[in-house]
Amino acid sequence: MTFTTKRRRRIAVIVGTSSGWGRRLIRGIFKYTQRHGPWDILIRTEEEKAASELRNEPHLDGIIARVSSESMAAELKQHKVPVINVSGLLIGGDGFPRVTTSWDASIDLVLDHFRDRGIENFAYVGPTRSAHVDRKGDVSESVFSKGDSGFRIFALKETTGPNGVLTDYTEELVSWLEWLPKPVGVYTWGVQVGRIVASACIDSGIPIPHDIAILGSDYDDLFYESCHPALSGIVVPTGRVGYLAAKNLSLLMEGKALERENTFVLPEEIKSRLSTDTLAISDRKMKRAISFLRAHACEGIEVKDVLDEVGMSRRSLERRFIEYLGRSPAQEIRRIRINEARSLLARTNLSLDEVAESCGYASYTYLGTVFKKETGVTPGRYRRVCHDPDSGRTLTEKS
Repeated sequence: MTFTTKRRRRIAVIVGTSSGWGRRLIRGIFKYTQRHGPWDILIRTEEEKAASELRNEPHLDGIIARVSSESMAAELKQHKVPVINVSGLLIGGDGFPRVTTSWDASIDLVLDHFRDRGIENFAYVGPTRSAHVDRKGDVSESVFSKGDSGFRIFALKETTGPNGVLTDYTEELVSWLEWLPKPVGVYTWGVQVGRIVASACIDSGIPIPHDIAILGSDYDDLFYESCHPALSGIVVPTGRVGYLAAKNLSLLMEGKALERENTFVLPEEIKSRLSTDTLAISDRKMKRAISFLRAHACEGIEVKDVLDEVGMSRRSLERRFIEYLGRSPAQEIRRIRINEARSLLARTNLSLDEVAESCGYASYTYLGTVFKKETGVTPGRYRRVCHDPDSGRTLTEKS
């Protein structure tokens, strides 16, 4: 009797591992292979060099790569195997299906984060390497401009060190930061640019976060906590990106069509640190009311408790909340509770009754009614989507 052994898929993963982003993405790929593999995975961390070096690898069945340049895209096409691009960068004409984070949804989070702190002026700082990098600024402008406030972009020139990363700020950046209307929320291209903006503010005597609040993309606890002050950032479910990239690559290797060419995964939340820990409102009673509400919203308080705390009439409180936040006090309480419920459902195994109690709701039934009205799905469905990588939290985006 003759036995034949099916050859395992041989996959190249071209993703840098110097940051938590890359390591989490690769773990997501591993999670997929544990369920549906096994695959023989070759990890290559030097993105530009790896694309050409793979020519020497025999029997390559597919590639998952952070495609970072046109030359890299051209090199990958020479391999004649399916490629999934996990980069948020737009490379003109690469033609590869993508799995990445939704930039539009990320900017929506940033806008809410700044406005929740009473900030009505917004700015973006990023490098100008190429058009696909500038898209972050373009999307930022389009989303921030939904409001009535001004939005400004600083095109940061690249000063590169031995590792090819931004190293220092310029006098032009300092002058621009001093010129910005205060208080202002500044969104940056990654942690390194955030560090540069923070250094420029500190050296020029601009208070952080009271005059300039700084928030970066792709939060990484090691790098963001190492800044002074610690930087706030967007928490990206990179493991889910890796999992879905592996899933789509598997479909392509089987000769199947993808449901969509571009899969965009929703960001999770903003991790708030000292760089945005401010409430930029001059109205002292309003500032006290918001601080009290946010500290106790999940303890079952009602609007009357806020009124007792600040000594205001309900009509006056309602009017000021609408003026400063665009929401009533009751809507703000509900928003905070639902956001807490989202976090607990996604990150813990608490029972639904325990989630409801932790968010200030008397019962799961009441939480379920409010949660579905606010999000469009039930708490149970939301948890299943968050905990099942095959479901993903994805959307279609015009990109």
